[in-house]
Amino acid sequence: MFRHVRLKLERINSLTQSKIDIEKINNDSKALPTWGELCAYLVVAISGCIFILLASSWTSPLYKNAYGFDASWYSLAGRAIVEGKVPYKDLFDLKGPTLFFYEAIGQFFIRGRNGIYLIQCISISFTAVLIYKCARLYAGKIWSSIVLILFYFVYADLLWGGNTVEELFMPLNMICIYLALKCLKNREFENTETKAFVFGISFFIIFWGKMTVAAPMVAATLTVFICLLIEKRYAEVINCIKYFFFAGFCTTAPILAYFMMRGALKDMIFCVFQLGFKRGTDYYESFSLEWELNLMICSLVFVFSILLWLKKKVPLYIKIFMTLMSVVIYALLHLGTPYTYYFITELPLYVCFLIFLPYLATKIKVKRPMSLISAIVSVAIFFTILIYFGQNSLDKIEENIDIYKHDGGSEYVQQVREIYAEIPENEKDELYNLESGMIFYEVLQELPNNKYPVNLPYFLHLYPEIKTNVLNYLDVKKPAWIVSENLYGFDDEDIRNYVWSHYMQVKVNGAEELYWRVK
Repeated sequence: MFRHVRLKLERINSLTQSKIDIEKINNDSKALPTWGELCAYLVVAISGCIFILLASSWTSPLYKNAYGFDASWYSLAGRAIVEGKVPYKDLFDLKGPTLFFYEAIGQFFIRGRNGIYLIQCISISFTAVLIYKCARLYAGKIWSSIVLILFYFVYADLLWGGNTVEELFMPLNMICIYLALKCLKNREFENTETKAFVFGISFFIIFWGKMTVAAPMVAATLTVFICLLIEKRYAEVINCIKYFFFAGFCTTAPILAYFMMRGALKDMIFCVFQLGFKRGTDYYESFSLEWELNLMICSLVFVFSILLWLKKKVPLYIKIFMTLMSVVIYALLHLGTPYTYYFITELPLYVCFLIFLPYLATKIKVKRPMSLISAIVSVAIFFTILIYFGQNSLDKIEENIDIYKHDGGSEYVQQVREIYAEIPENEKDELYNLESGMIFYEVLQELPNNKYPVNLPYFLHLYPEIKTNVLNYLDVKKPAWIVSENLYGFDDEDIRNYVWSHYMQVKVNGAEELYWRVK
């Protein structure tokens, strides 16, 4: 009798285990994308590459003579790394090293603007696919595609000319947002260590590039952290913290080793942190209405998040996530210099707003006044953002068409080459760049001989000791040639007077001024 019962229990256990195994296989198979999904991701990735080809006027092969200042400098820094130069030690700047390493990857495979376009395509492909995947968590294929199109439409304005740290690091923000939303939506709180490791890698890559860019993924991280605490999953919280900082170590150690081995660790720490922090808090540009208008996405989505808190059926994690994102991005983007591309960091928030807009619309009760008001306000927010940024995007599209039709920038490129041709071949390495290096050297595909080829007046403002270094170099090394965009407008009287008293202007055109040493 006992033997019969034992055999029956073993059979039940066997069937139960088989059922569990089948369910596991089914879940694993669902986790893998189908051929249809892979094709959709491929189309989405290609759409991103086409977008960059059409929209990125400073880097796209379509606009061969159009160059942008920052885009050219970052490319130059990447080329310098490939050719053995060390950032901060050989070329002075405040941006973090991971941006320059990104650029070096592109320049390693293809020199010049095609190398930039390569890394842009890699970046936008991942960004676009992750946006599509985020949308698919809450919406069908049609709305997910519309979200992507609306993203491109606003991005056309904020991209400006392309190749910025905000652009290249956007996939890191989006992977964290996707993992956070997927985890919280499906309540996948087990095995969160892998996600924490990805969050850590993403954060520290951005941290070593430009801290403000990390705002969206910081909000996503805080949301997961808060939700784990609400669920009283304290063990997972501790594990996540461990894996997050372990990822930080894995990211930081190679960076520190690179600069230590090249004797430039102190230079890097000084530029990126001491001067970088000073720049971020040096409000030589006062707050302006334009700045606040460009932060409209944060402000309006914060209003949207307040409406979410009034709805009981909206999941708590969405309320926390949207509130934190709008607040954190708004706060961090009040640091730094508000150029157009600076506000690319808002785009993940804009995408999340678009994703949740129809998702929440299904929960609206038309007969309830508050519900109807929420719907009207949400739609008003949508059209306000679209109209404001959309008009700028239309202007940018028109500008790009004009650049393409009239080969914009070709005259400037020719003028740069004319200036450089004035210098004898055996004296090319005696050219000192006072303030024109961003586009000048990118056009020529050369590297500057001096440490401060760009932004010198602004760096003097942040760190006056540079002035002594520059004057000592000019007085001791006595470079035979100096090139500058506009010496008369150079923002330092002592350096300006030194050049005028020791050099003679030999050529000037619309691009540069060239000076030859006479005493």
